[in-house]
Amino acid sequence: MLSSRDRLLAGLFALQLVALVVFGSLLLQGTHFTSTQTTKTVYVNGAGGAVPSGVPNALTTQGSAGTQGRTTTSVVGGATQAPVAADNSGAGTVKKGAAIKVGAIVSQTGAINFGASAQGTKAYIDLVNSQGGVNGHKIELDLRDDQLSGVRGKSQAQALVSDGVFCFMGWQAPLTEADITPFLAQNKIPLVGSYGVGAEYHSPWSYAFQSHHYGYEMGRFLGLKSKVTHPGVIFISNSSSAVNSAQVRAFTAGVASTGKTLASGDIRQVDVTQASYDDVVTQFRLNGVNGLATLIDQTAYNRLQQAFDRQNYHPVHVADPLFTDPTVVQSSSTDGTLVASDFATLDQGGPEVQEYVRTVKAEFGSRAQISYIGQGGWLSAKIFVEALRRMGDTITRDNLLKVMNSLPAAVGGQFTPQGLHFGPTQEHDPNQCLQLSKVASGRLSPYKPFSCDAKSFDS
Repeated sequence: MLSSRDRLLAGLFALQLVALVVFGSLLLQGTHFTSTQTTKTVYVNGAGGAVPSGVPNALTTQGSAGTQGRTTTSVVGGATQAPVAADNSGAGTVKKGAAIKVGAIVSQTGAINFGASAQGTKAYIDLVNSQGGVNGHKIELDLRDDQLSGVRGKSQAQALVSDGVFCFMGWQAPLTEADITPFLAQNKIPLVGSYGVGAEYHSPWSYAFQSHHYGYEMGRFLGLKSKVTHPGVIFISNSSSAVNSAQVRAFTAGVASTGKTLASGDIRQVDVTQASYDDVVTQFRLNGVNGLATLIDQTAYNRLQQAFDRQNYHPVHVADPLFTDPTVVQSSSTDGTLVASDFATLDQGGPEVQEYVRTVKAEFGSRAQISYIGQGGWLSAKIFVEALRRMGDTITRDNLLKVMNSLPAAVGGQFTPQGLHFGPTQEHDPNQCLQLSKVASGRLSPYKPFSCDAKSFDS
């Protein structure tokens, strides 16, 4: 017969066991839903559909590292395909009729949001797939968000290779790209279309269609303005000191080509997360700077313009294309800003540029993001598909490199009317030209035609 004390102890012990089981169950559930380091989305057939801001509805979501080797993909409005096992052994050659797996990493959350590029890339691939694909192949796009983290991006790149992607395409992830070229060489995998940083322009494995020449040409554009007697520069600091030094040399040389001098004290390297530009503007005002070239992001342009207005400081301003991104607030104080661009602007682009606008709007509706960055994503996909068409039935990585090196200058169409310059003996810096437009009532009008150079500032 158990005493009342024994019955009490037994009851407390049973209660502890129940609590332990419940807590353990909750802990496991919490781990499952918060482990998103390797989350990915695979798009297969190119149908449209409801989308969140930035990237379309996830057709496939894969959670923890324990499931990283296998993915189930669903076709919108159709049946579910059989699971696809990760196998990179034959990824360098695509069999006749097989889907072509392509990986893309785009920074869509964080201090820099390039979601428009993801939309542009996906919209073009969806358009091609809806028309039957390329040479009997559908393109399977595995699109990921590195959240502006180089560590996260590297992990995602490794997972993409493990999953057997044929190549990378349409990357817009500055921090992930910063050190990606050794990884490309190690895995013998091409990168077609990217934001373009540092060593990518000197790698036989990568092709960046956005200009490597912004620093030099923007410095030159600024120096050509007769009103500018004391130039200054602001650009976002890269994780690589070599890249930053190269950018300083490029801006300095560009200004010097006009017979003017850019002092080292008038070049400000800012962090991407800089909350206010008041201190920068104050220093330029005290230094007597009356002309600025800026190479920063959308959020930074809003903060910089606010600092300009607060201090009633309005120097001659040569900005990069992100200045006219829809997220940058335009006002009477932004009129007269000069915008350098390596692409035809949305306001001036012909039918091919308008096809980009129309297609993205049709697929993404009210969530469509139309911008310069979106053009970059679309153009990357466009050139990649053109290379696939020219490869015929011999779809191998080696053949992709050969075809890319032989593409005609006109492959960029109306997006790059000055032409791209490919070639096996050239560095992979095909876009060497910038034009200058002028902001008036929030829109761009022509100011200076495309100017091209072969300057290279090694990083």
